[in-house]
Amino acid sequence: MAKRFRGYLPVVVDVETAGFDYQNNALLELGAVLIEMDEEGKLKPGASFSVQVEPFEGATFNPDSLKITGIDP
Repeated sequence: MAKRFRGYLPVVVDVETAGFDYQNNALLELGAVLIEMDEEGKLKPGASFSVQVEPFEGATFNPDSLKITGIDP
């Protein structure tokens, strides 16, 4: 697997938004998890990172999206 990615293993990135309209709905949270390989060659989650993002002025929030994410801006 590591050879497949030139010696680097993948990173899983997650983005939480306040809707599908990228011009008007706020970006709320970013998260990432490094993927590591154990001694047996099995993939496992490694270090993780997440940060909440301050919504831009005038951003709109789709109530259905907020229900799904559970984020209260």
